[in-house]
Amino acid sequence: MRKRGHGGVLDAVRRLVEVLDGSGPVPPFNHACFVILLDRRTQVVQERVRDLIRGRDRFVLGVAREEIEAWWLADRVNTLAWSGLGEPLPQQLRYARQGYHAESDDAPKQTLSELTEASDRFDRVYGEGRVDLARDFAENYWQGYARLDDMRGQCPDGFGRFDDDLANLFRRVKAAGR
Repeated sequence: MRKRGHGGVLDAVRRLVEVLDGSGPVPPFNHACFVILLDRRTQVVQERVRDLIRGRDRFVLGVAREEIEAWWLADRVNTLAWSGLGEPLPQQLRYARQGYHAESDDAPKQTLSELTEASDRFDRVYGEGRVDLARDFAENYWQGYARLDDMRGQCPDGFGRFDDDLANLFRRVKAAGR
């Protein structure tokens, strides 16, 4: 039972803040870190989330410069393994372009759609609403295997900042002895 869209994100963050502050029906947790990922096109929601988490050190807000899928595409080794495609890619694909740069991709969802269409591994195309394909990638190709340095190199503005913020949070927690 989860709402989708920006309203669902705001409700979830609001509830988490209540729980962590001890003002909700559940006792506060001693240790917790929540990561909230949004893309650049959610400026109003980002500001509202920032207001909700301001002064709370258990939250990290990550903002992808384009779309979250750009971070996925930045990990080329795992993306190609997931798609079942190899180099050289068919030249008509956006992902095959010389010097492809994930953070500069103006339509990462379209790029993933093209990869799923070109692959014989899938019976459907990525497109809108294909959370199952994203879940497959995350669980089988990223969990324990994400190529963070590649993602930082391909998405320095979005992923690089997020990675720095998360590392700083862990440093603060370690220094505080929590």
